[in-house]
Amino acid sequence: MGMLDLKSFIGKMALLSIGFVLVITVIGTVNASGLANNSLFDFLSPFKGGGSAGMLVLLAGILPMIAIVMPLLMDQVENDMIVVRIKKKRKLFYEHVFFAVGLTVFLTSLIIVIGVVGSLISTGQLTNLWGTKEGSLYFWLDNKDYFQLYVPRVTSGKVWSYIIGSRFLVILFMILMVIFLKLLLRKNVYVFFTSLILWLGDGLFFDQYSLFTGQARISMELWLSPEDQLFNLIYFLLWITVLFFICLKIYDKKEFLS
Repeated sequence: MGMLDLKSFIGKMALLSIGFVLVITVIGTVNASGLANNSLFDFLSPFKGGGSAGMLVLLAGILPMIAIVMPLLMDQVENDMIVVRIKKKRKLFYEHVFFAVGLTVFLTSLIIVIGVVGSLISTGQLTNLWGTKEGSLYFWLDNKDYFQLYVPRVTSGKVWSYIIGSRFLVILFMILMVIFLKLLLRKNVYVFFTSLILWLGDGLFFDQYSLFTGQARISMELWLSPEDQLFNLIYFLLWITVLFFICLKIYDKKEFLS
């Protein structure tokens, strides 16, 4: 396959992958349209699954897209820069990281916008009712006596901050994990299946031994604990930092063959 054909192929794969994420995100948002889901955040991160920022979108939409597109783009960029192979290694890695951050911003914005649009279409408003007895939180809460404990913790500012912060860090972590796996395994098909196995396998044990999905999941109980929310954010931030420096060291020793 020639260079132009390869670039065209990668571009088409990127567009198809983004379209796939869009479809999965819309499906997740549609699934949130149900009993008691009557306000803005019910279409982003509802209490009974679904939502544009839910685990379905992360694991069935965003992760496969990243695992396909990111290795292809790394191959393309590194092939284009083969003539500067020794002196520009760190610059090459930094380009991957800058792209990863940009892609994270795009995907985070995408799931937020789709959730907002879903709320507008389904309810005709962008109101947060979680802190009221008309909202889904009160409806789904088994022990209504605990409701007053939730009210000051589910204000719009606090919910927006955690959803956006959590999804940004989780998606960036996914991308850096794929970059690491690409450096380790090299073959794109291995990277794709290994990333899926790691995340989906981890999801089977999220209650007890989870490394990723347990911290990425947003449950009703999580809103009662700002400490757990902060832990989850710091947890992914530490993983991102560790992967960044590991990948940087690997790039310092990486050999580019013409």
